[in-house]
Amino acid sequence: MLSAFFEVFTGRAPDTLRAYLLAVLVQMLAVNAFIEFGNVQVSYLRFFGLATALGGFALGLGMVLAMGCAGAVFYRAGEGRFDYLIAIGAYGLSAWISNQWLVVPIRRLLGGEGMPLALPRALGLDRWITVAVIVLIALLWFIRERQRIPLLQTWSSIRTGIALGIVGTLAWITSTLTGYPSGLGTVEGSANIAELILRADLAALDWHFFLVVTIPLGAAIASARRGKDPSKPLKSRRIPQAILGGALMGIGATIAGGDNIYHGLAGVPILALASIVVMLCIGAGVWVGIRLGWLNG
Repeated sequence: MLSAFFEVFTGRAPDTLRAYLLAVLVQMLAVNAFIEFGNVQVSYLRFFGLATALGGFALGLGMVLAMGCAGAVFYRAGEGRFDYLIAIGAYGLSAWISNQWLVVPIRRLLGGEGMPLALPRALGLDRWITVAVIVLIALLWFIRERQRIPLLQTWSSIRTGIALGIVGTLAWITSTLTGYPSGLGTVEGSANIAELILRADLAALDWHFFLVVTIPLGAAIASARRGKDPSKPLKSRRIPQAILGGALMGIGATIAGGDNIYHGLAGVPILALASIVVMLCIGAGVWVGIRLGWLNG
């Protein structure tokens, strides 16, 4: 998802952004239908005002430092990148520490008790009217982009977006079967890794845990099939940069109530107001990080 923000801020071809928007649209239609017919009971994240916004901003800064979003660090590690494995360790540990000692006081100080709220309710609109307007705007944008880009160059992002949307929908279904519907996300599973290691708590072996630990496995299989060589010279500054980036992501994601994957690919499709605000603030953090030249590390 860092690539999508990078495309927007640098004016490059929006291939990753197109895939992301398609994934959101697929889930928006599917999951809102599930909600409508009572197949999924969704508890919207509480919006904690400034605390939610600052968490998203810190997460965006961390993504730039880590040179990957909360999902990318896992699949890059699966491709054999040692620096991303370090980022995962910092991410999980900082998320665990934040859950233990930071989240509650920061939210109380900056956001009060918070409020669970969806965009349609905030605007006083029907859910499906809001969905229809968003889908229409997105389709018009796709039509315009399709005219600018040769057909054969659009298939990769289209296939990726649709496939990711299906995976996200399946995540809602499988997480619902466990009794805790949540969709895709990495921060809870990352904190569970630290919980298992530090406290040997077998309760950490839940749906979220297995979701994140299997991402590197899938990436390793895909990388091997493609014959991709992960070997790159590791710059000395990448180790502290990966640690700091992972730590900022963990702290930001826990305070914001979820990482960019959860908010961007689970919260936005169900029109959760907190997720929309977090994604905007992540974008602001990424923009600042890019302006500071952190992607050159």
